[in-house]
Amino acid sequence: MQRFTLLFLAFFSHCAFLSAQEIIYLENPSFEDAPRHSRPPKGWNNEGFQGESPSDIHPAGNFGVSSPALDGRTYVGMVVRDNETWECVGQRLEHPLRAYTCYLWSVALMRSPEYISISRITKLKANFNKPCVLRVWGGKTKGKGMELLNETEPVENEAWEEYQLLLEPSDTYDYIYLEAYYYYGGDEVSPYNGNLMVDHCSPIVPCDIAEPGDDLYQYEK
Repeated sequence: MQRFTLLFLAFFSHCAFLSAQEIIYLENPSFEDAPRHSRPPKGWNNEGFQGESPSDIHPAGNFGVSSPALDGRTYVGMVVRDNETWECVGQRLEHPLRAYTCYLWSVALMRSPEYISISRITKLKANFNKPCVLRVWGGKTKGKGMELLNETEPVENEAWEEYQLLLEPSDTYDYIYLEAYYYYGGDEVSPYNGNLMVDHCSPIVPCDIAEPGDDLYQYEK
């Protein structure tokens, strides 16, 4: 009986260890879909404000955005607005982010120098070209029980650059959300018009498998 108990505990510990090492693969990580405005790519949900347009799939020339994708053919573009609204996309994960587990994740980001739309405040054409940050949230259910897991520095680069983020949830989350948000630094003290282009998400890799600076795309399916 004692031998059986020890074997069971060893098996349980082994399963728990494997579970903690689980690599999480995002659905449609490079946002591939038909280019169009005001509709998120397949596999991703609009998590923005009611009454405001959703994110866009580029490049199709909409809003003056013309940069080619880094990976595949398309990418997602999100904006922040001068009326204190912003865009966000999210999806349910195939495996949850586990509490008190360290993960590494990479994503390609850039700022389009031109993003012509209508200011919500002035009702006139404006260039939504100021830098934004990317905020990454975990959530228990759609739009609820959310925790901010990390955010980037303001994305000022006009060509694609890889950003690697450490995610350390304090609870277990079934959803992930990617959100464009304001950078209140320097002279910025109020909401403004800006944009953030997002492409080529890596798998979310536990830190007991990968280390900072590793090529996380090697774990792609």
